[in-house]
Amino acid sequence: MTKNQKLQENQSSSSQDPESQIQGNFIDSVHRNGQPIKKVHITLQGKGGIGKSFISVMIAQYIKRQDPDLLCLDTDPINATFSTFPALHVQSIALLEDNNMINERGFDNMMEKIIKSDSNVIIDNGAASYVPLSAYLIDNEAFDVIQRAGKQVIVHSVIAGGLAQDNTVSDFAALTSQLPEGVSVIVWLNEHLGPIEFNGKTFEEMKAYIDNRHRVIAIIRLPKLNENTYGKDVNTMLKQHLTFEEALQSDAFHLMPKQRIKIVERSIYEQLDIAI
Repeated sequence: MTKNQKLQENQSSSSQDPESQIQGNFIDSVHRNGQPIKKVHITLQGKGGIGKSFISVMIAQYIKRQDPDLLCLDTDPINATFSTFPALHVQSIALLEDNNMINERGFDNMMEKIIKSDSNVIIDNGAASYVPLSAYLIDNEAFDVIQRAGKQVIVHSVIAGGLAQDNTVSDFAALTSQLPEGVSVIVWLNEHLGPIEFNGKTFEEMKAYIDNRHRVIAIIRLPKLNENTYGKDVNTMLKQHLTFEEALQSDAFHLMPKQRIKIVERSIYEQLDIAI
């Protein structure tokens, strides 16, 4: 079954559900004149250390299989993790000066690259530049500029468990409520730091999600991995700045570590098949 067939099946099975209707509208918008619309994926979250760059790396690998010319941009001025993966050919964009002052030209240059690109785009953003980037995108109506250029904008918001949960849920609600029409949101539930729940409620039962769920086109789950097996193998892969494909071809990983990496890859890619 193709990605569109899966999405259409989900839509038809919940035809009275407003959230399903939004997903249906998104399905209609992803093709123009029979050609896929290029997408601009932006990972936006104000909390550091919750897996934003990991998620950008996952999305980039997934899309690059169909779009080798994918444009990857790293706007993190402090921990430019996204840029450390050679296979992804990531370009660094300086949004802040050495004195942490905003580099307006950097924002403008980023927009030029996005608009001129004939490929899909992925932007990884760090905690240090979250506020100025979000303000720039909203105050300058940059989302509208991107959409008028014929590109679909998707914001990826990370919700982390543990001590980071309250901040990430608040950031999700604050940002999502300000996004202009046409901008969609994909939520990543990262339970690496702990389970995501509040007073027995799951994320989908929290007020922050219920109030903004009409903007959310998909929820992707990243469950906590066994630290001695799956977690160790994935961490080793990331520390060596390898993609899934590179790790599976590397002599540094033996049979069963490669099998576990392949399982993690399949789990994430199957969710992305439906989400994007």
